[in-house]
Amino acid sequence: MADSARISFVTEAGKRAQLDAIAVAFGKNLSAVINEAIDQYIELHQWQLRHIEEGMEEARRGDFASDEEVETFFDRYGQRP
Repeated sequence: MADSARISFVTEAGKRAQLDAIAVAFGKNLSAVINEAIDQYIELHQWQLRHIEEGMEEARRGDFASDEEVETFFDRYGQRP
């Protein structure tokens, strides 16, 4: 592991029990399970933020879907708003 830092937080007892059960089932320690969960959380939210930022940049450039693209989308996927 790269440089490590100790953190402390409070969670519900049921969540702790679930984490413990996962750790036992996979033969890992609790710290490894929590770190994997944090890695997944970071990856998901960084992905979301990148796509939001890309969309905002497209909007700033005025790069919006054409009427034809919107029609095609709703023809393909259904109900219009």
